[in-house]
Amino acid sequence: MHHPIQLKLIRLYFTIVSRFFPSLAVVSAHRLFHYPVNTTRKNRNELPLPKAEKFIIPLYKDITLQGYKWGNKTDPMVLLVHGWSTTSRSMSHFIDRLLKHHYQVVTYDALRHGETKAELSDLANWADSVQAVLEQTGQVECIISHSFGGAAVTVASKLGLNTKKLVFIAPIHNVITVSDNFAERLGIPPAIVKKMRDYTWEQNKQRFKIYGKDWSDLFNSSFHVPTLIFHDAADKEIGIEHSYALCQKWTWAVLKKTTGLGHRKILDDATVIEGVVSFIEKLSLDKA
Repeated sequence: MHHPIQLKLIRLYFTIVSRFFPSLAVVSAHRLFHYPVNTTRKNRNELPLPKAEKFIIPLYKDITLQGYKWGNKTDPMVLLVHGWSTTSRSMSHFIDRLLKHHYQVVTYDALRHGETKAELSDLANWADSVQAVLEQTGQVECIISHSFGGAAVTVASKLGLNTKKLVFIAPIHNVITVSDNFAERLGIPPAIVKKMRDYTWEQNKQRFKIYGKDWSDLFNSSFHVPTLIFHDAADKEIGIEHSYALCQKWTWAVLKKTTGLGHRKILDDATVIEGVVSFIEKLSLDKA
């Protein structure tokens, strides 16, 4: 999140630039929307974890992702996908509980996050990243994703995912709504943010077109595995309507609403985490 003084300066900037230099305003909005804010920040509730085994995940010709592994290599594997402006450290409570239940945990730093370096970080790249990790790990028991990571998993699912089940925590399911809310908060005129979306698509059109013909079509996936969703009813960052929209398309998905956890604390909540682990274990036992 931006500091209040930063917000005032950003709003002033876009008031002036949008009027006199609209093309510059579009590029500036794109940079703001696609550059994470303080990905090294520490979660105050972060749990200490065993040292991870680091590994490199090839993504594109000159770009790799920094990956991390915990647990016994013979244990079933769970993949974690963090959200925007965070890293896997935001999901330390999940890692801790999964290890105690004898799962191997794999995660990675998304583009421009943590130790992964890149010039561009957008939804198409994030979807490609999910596919790249699974190509290296092979089949996983479950993918657990948060926020923008959930959007990436949904989009990536259009090409199929090598997983038995999915868990979404406060997922994004409509980037148009998210970008409009982002623009309103920063004082970016609606016309500029619409052009920003067009500009973003054109910047990486080759990758976006693999997943869909436009922003809405990106989320139209026919992928079908058991799916569990947790979302807080009063999430002010990503409203629960995103999960409602996902459930309308994926009618088999189960949505569990929480109260008082918001967008971040939900990742540390013991009831949520136990619910996720039980979901994974129950399905595993049913198939045993």
